Amino acid sequence: MSHQLGRVVSEILHRYFGEIVQQVGKDLFTYGSKPISMIVKTTGLPRAQVVESLRTLLKFHLATFEPSSNEVNADYKLIPDNVLLLIRYPRYLLQMKSKYGSEAELLIEELLQQATCSATILLVTIAKKYKDDEVKNITMSKLKDTFISLATAGYIQQAPVEEVKEGCEIPTLVPVATIVPELDTRHLLHAMTMDISEITDNVYWEVNYDRFHLDFRDEIMIKAVTRRIDENAGEMLQHLLRLMYLTSAPWAPESNPTPVLELRECCQRVAAEKPHLNQHFDQYLKVLEENGAGFVRRCGEAGGGQYMVRPRQAAHALLLCTLEHCVTERLGSNAARIFRLINSKKYIEEDDIQKHAMLPNKECKELTYKLLEEHFISVQPMRKAASAGGLAKAIYLYHINLHEVAHTAAELCYRALHNVCRRAAHERRRHARLLDKQRRVRTIVHGMRLRGEPQPNIDDVEETLTPPELAVLTSVEKRLKQLSAAELELDRTLFILKWYFMYP
Repeated sequence: MSHQLGRVVSEILHRYFGEIVQQVGKDLFTYGSKPISMIVKTTGLPRAQVVESLRTLLKFHLATFEPSSNEVNADYKLIPDNVLLLIRYPRYLLQMKSKYGSEAELLIEELLQQATCSATILLVTIAKKYKDDEVKNITMSKLKDTFISLATAGYIQQAPVEEVKEGCEIPTLVPVATIVPELDTRHLLHAMTMDISEITDNVYWEVNYDRFHLDFRDEIMIKAVTRRIDENAGEMLQHLLRLMYLTSAPWAPESNPTPVLELRECCQRVAAEKPHLNQHFDQYLKVLEENGAGFVRRCGEAGGGQYMVRPRQAAHALLLCTLEHCVTERLGSNAARIFRLINSKKYIEEDDIQKHAMLPNKECKELTYKLLEEHFISVQPMRKAASAGGLAKAIYLYHINLHEVAHTAAELCYRALHNVCRRAAHERRRHARLLDKQRRVRTIVHGMRLRGEPQPNIDDVEETLTPPELAVLTSVEKRLKQLSAAELELDRTLFILKWYFMYP
């Protein structure tokens, strides 16, 4: 694990959980698997604070534990990939709101904050929180139906249960199959009159991040095909992906063959919305195969033809586009041209690069050496056979080691993400007083509007923020929005890189 990743993980832990959890997480990242006694020794923190920090990390699945060699003590280990998921929470909520509505967004938001929670406590907590909100109009019946829909679709799942093996004092977490619960609305309404501590529901639930990531993958593939061809081709790929889930593992490198007849039936169901797709079905299928960047491949002739979806090839193609964009942003469009040329030729000499890139020799050499220095390309020396009476001559072939370049891009993303997090934290600290004052004013104004107080009284409260303060707040909010957008874009790039690394 890299130094840049450690810096990002430390900064994210500090933002969401505070300094003590950050110290424990940083120590685990640095030293790997450790028992509590060693963590106390290296961090210098009291044992109670270390135990509480580990409890927090374990609760949110940011760390794991396993029995040590003596099977008496537990060794704890940080999971950096799960820490990075904390900045992806807004995308999860947006996905839920767009697919299932505001009730699903509230359920997922509360479950993300609680980490694990029973269905009854989750629904009762949300219903109590928004029972007086007339705008959202949240009812227990809607919440129950939405919860069942999310569990059926796999966006939430049952949390693993503890199991203690014979002769070992350290428990292990065992995944259990998710069974959609049978919730009774009358029982839930009765639970609202009870105290939370009196509820006896012992089946706990958690968010299934993998299900969200499948949606993100499908969305990226569909958008890429839509931009490359058109909306009808994107619709056809969407049907192919849905059929893929019926016969193949979700993250399989290539799906099992899908008959054209099944795909045609799916397209005929949406003929009213996409008449052009149904009318030119064969032509779209051929274009998708030939010009779809290798996302789809014909693999048989039985039943009118069979096609398979290729997520591994999609990750490869999207990674190349990401790297080209990265090269363009760092070194310019001419460097990106050289990068594409080397990728298309596989192995190429320096003289041939200058010949095919159609750039001045000096500029071409300079950009090639910059690409080599930034680790976007590699060089392979080779020696020709010595002629009679002559010395062996060495030639240098430039090529792209895609796996190493992907790791280079990941390091750049970690560094940029760390800088963005640090800058956002600096802006919040620098203007903490003003942001706190604005928060208090907005809370007071919201309460006054709910009570129906006259507008002049509300204006008097709002005027406690002076025009210079409002100008500063506007500037700060604009910068924080830009930094937040940059975080999400970096997260999207990291998602493509992780998707590529998934396939060895």
